[in-house]
Amino acid sequence: MELDQDFRLSMGIEGKKQYHILCGPSDIAPAVIVPGDPGRVEKIVNQLDRAHKVAENRGLVTYTGSYKGWPVSITSTGMGGPSASIVYEELINIGAKVLIRVGSVACLQEDVKEGDIVIPYACVRDDGASHYYVADNFPAVATPEIFQTLINSSIKLNLKYKTGINWSHSCFYNRSSEYFQQWSRKRVISMDMEAAALFVIAYLRNVMAGFVGVCYANRYIQSSGSNVDLSVPDIKRDFIQHSEQQAITIALDSLKDLYERKVLSMDFG
Repeated sequence: MELDQDFRLSMGIEGKKQYHILCGPSDIAPAVIVPGDPGRVEKIVNQLDRAHKVAENRGLVTYTGSYKGWPVSITSTGMGGPSASIVYEELINIGAKVLIRVGSVACLQEDVKEGDIVIPYACVRDDGASHYYVADNFPAVATPEIFQTLINSSIKLNLKYKTGINWSHSCFYNRSSEYFQQWSRKRVISMDMEAAALFVIAYLRNVMAGFVGVCYANRYIQSSGSNVDLSVPDIKRDFIQHSEQQAITIALDSLKDLYERKVLSMDFG
């Protein structure tokens, strides 16, 4: 695999309408929330003002609006690192400067409960995409400025959170208990499928990134017995939905803070 790529160089498609997300430079704000699930987009849109749909293609949905006067876009990424990496790249091509993933995680520690909010500062890179960019010993870390802003927003909003290292993996229906337990023994706090690719691509492309997750299931407990339980309990339970709204609020408040501190410019188009 060829890894000797120079990410400082242009690909020739920057500043143009992008093939997969069907958006151009004037369509998105500098700050973009990137959920995996297109169904989560509407929940975020409900917290925006004057939001309008920009594009929808291949399940990748984009809206742009404002949050308390500051421009924000939302684009769904689909499931897994390969799909998500396409969206991250194309958003950066047309001017995204901050990408914050709001998504679901499964817990890998006994004391992390369903409905808990997790804000990881780094990821184990097992995502199925990032190893095509850089060697396996390259780290996947959140931008410190974004991580700290997410933490500060949680504290300001009096919302509880947990933090640690997340594992971005590639096989949702792996039947082996060891698949999950090996990372639990190493104190990895949670698992998802898209965050490692986000952290790596954002760093390589010189933009900022962070991640807020909501725990939907506890894979540590589900893989502790003789049989691995790969089910996900009903995510429509009130406390899960409430936590998801809290995670969205944390992300939006963080973007507002970045604008107000002039870490992020509102110019786009």
